[in-house]
Amino acid sequence: MLLWLLPVLLLALTAGFGFLFLRHTCARREMPEDWEQKRIDASGNEVWKDAYAAGRAWLERHETEEIEVQSEDGFLLHGVLIPHVAPRATCILFPGWRSSWEMDFTCVLPTLYKLGLQPLVVDERAQGDSEGRYITFGIRERLDVPVWVDYVASRFGEKHPVFLQGLSMGASVVLMASSNHFGANVRGVIADCGFTSPREIISYVWRERTPFPAHFAVWLLDKFTRLFADFSLKEYSTTQAVAQTDYPILFIHGTKDRFVPSYMTRQAYDACKSRKTLVMVEGAGHGMSYLTDRPRVEAAFRAFIENELKPENT
Repeated sequence: MLLWLLPVLLLALTAGFGFLFLRHTCARREMPEDWEQKRIDASGNEVWKDAYAAGRAWLERHETEEIEVQSEDGFLLHGVLIPHVAPRATCILFPGWRSSWEMDFTCVLPTLYKLGLQPLVVDERAQGDSEGRYITFGIRERLDVPVWVDYVASRFGEKHPVFLQGLSMGASVVLMASSNHFGANVRGVIADCGFTSPREIISYVWRERTPFPAHFAVWLLDKFTRLFADFSLKEYSTTQAVAQTDYPILFIHGTKDRFVPSYMTRQAYDACKSRKTLVMVEGAGHGMSYLTDRPRVEAAFRAFIENELKPENT
């Protein structure tokens, strides 16, 4: 009797673990009101707190417009356009895993605007005000990027320049999307602290945070994402995408990133076959490159944007 129950119990425990792991890593999570401000306050990072407050004040002085587009698989995706009085280009910004555009980009919006970029910040599928049940670590999100690009082209014209920018998972999203041949006038990609693939980042975080081997856990999660979320952790990677891209890419990463290791950006940079720039910010943690060395990162933004807007680089 016990011998018969043992495999059943083991199967039940494995299935239970798989569901919990899927829910923790991929399932949509509703966030409480003002969670961004609370998380920033709890960080104790005074530079971040001050920059976020300044960014919020800047936003309150500017007009914003709610935007909705529909993904190819039927989800309504939400974004916010901050119209520019004289836009040189539109920059579509994609935030990170379990984050938001307010958290990831409020600090940098004034700088982008000053450079003549019209920001369009988006909620990725299964996050914020966009529909969707599961976060897919860039696998399905990369297919939403052309939808946003097409929206900009239809509204502002096919010759209107577009930049794609992402932070953390958002960086991986725009890098994976860079293998597309957009019909619109995409001029370049800015990727800050992206990971190489879902499998590799989940394996890395598992090894860093638990004493158990990652192989079985990631293998099991891949089975559950295939069954319930319609994607595989091994389906695509940034290194595959950038090896095929024609779009210039500005890579940024902090050397003290404890969440997404900086070697992942170096691997993507090495694999990239298009025009490329790498900025490694000494001492910066995850997503903190801009706040750690603002003059250097702003200079990199400016140089990249000015170069890619030159007529000869169309």
